[in-house]
Amino acid sequence: MKKRQMTIEEYKNPLGTHTITINNARYQKCFLNSIEKVLKQFLVDEELFFGFYRTDGVNLTLKRQKELKNEIPSLFQKYGDIQNLSEYLSIAKININDYIYNFIPAIFDYYLETTLFNPKVNWETFKQYHSNYQKHRFDDIILNNFTEVLFCYFDSGDFSICFNPEMHNPREVRNMIDEVFFEV
Repeated sequence: MKKRQMTIEEYKNPLGTHTITINNARYQKCFLNSIEKVLKQFLVDEELFFGFYRTDGVNLTLKRQKELKNEIPSLFQKYGDIQNLSEYLSIAKININDYIYNFIPAIFDYYLETTLFNPKVNWETFKQYHSNYQKHRFDDIILNNFTEVLFCYFDSGDFSICFNPEMHNPREVRNMIDEVFFEV
């Protein structure tokens, strides 16, 4: 089977955000270590908020998907909170630790889309915001000052980092991503 080629795209939103997307990140041997390194580079506070859109499991066996259906809610209930907002939308909050960092790729594989960030807003504000998921772009979380850096993972295997370029230098972020994902 042919390995999917990883590419990196950058997008500067005229309203003031910068997004770097690592296409096919999930299909690289270094995925688990790279994701952890990138997250640890930017996640500076203990609390994380997650937004989930639909369960999917395209990268999971049926057995693993059934296991995660129980493991994910249990994990969030043990270390934080998880709430279903609708048939397709859920949110969670958790205090980060090394176990959580190691578990995040499984969470990515379980959902169709996952966003995560260190919040600058309270839980109720995020809950209300995410309940209108279809009306917002990912950039809006940065533009509305919910966080400085937003991570998005899509079941296609793509991983995006959206940030305020006044807070984080895009060239430095890109260099770090290149080092982490293309290290030998």
